[in-house]
Amino acid sequence: MQINVAQLLMEPVGARRIYKIDEPAAEIPADRIKGEIILTHTSRGILAMGEFSTTVKGTCARCLKDARADITFHMEDEYFPLNDIATGSHQDVEPGEFTLGYDHILDLSEAIRQYVIMFTPVKMLCRAECPGICPVCGHDLSTGSCGHNKKTVDSRWDKLIQLEKESKV
Repeated sequence: MQINVAQLLMEPVGARRIYKIDEPAAEIPADRIKGEIILTHTSRGILAMGEFSTTVKGTCARCLKDARADITFHMEDEYFPLNDIATGSHQDVEPGEFTLGYDHILDLSEAIRQYVIMFTPVKMLCRAECPGICPVCGHDLSTGSCGHNKKTVDSRWDKLIQLEKESKV
């Protein structure tokens, strides 16, 4: 997701370009990244603002099968040139800021990768009603019951359960 912004950097501050994005996701477990980005020339660089959507892939937190989740996110980041477009002189950039390459190519890949990671659900599910797996034998409960009691209690709680029963008597 690279865009040459050399011409935009030569235009006055406030000049804009709008680009449609529909590209495969690189280096992230997601389908195509789709959206629209508005690039605006600022006094210091290029402001990139856009709305994107994709489908991320992962593992269901309950049954460990493949899961997918649709996400949308808003991006707003400023990219700073490493060299001045007119003179070619080097410009200082703070560590951690997004930069334009010496060839004035704006690469959205890293920013979009970070946004996708940030908006990916922590607990992905293959479907909302997924029953998961049996904690005793690991049987996939979506295929039917395995016969184990779902109320199995960890034996380390036996003393407290006994205390609770004695206090009710």
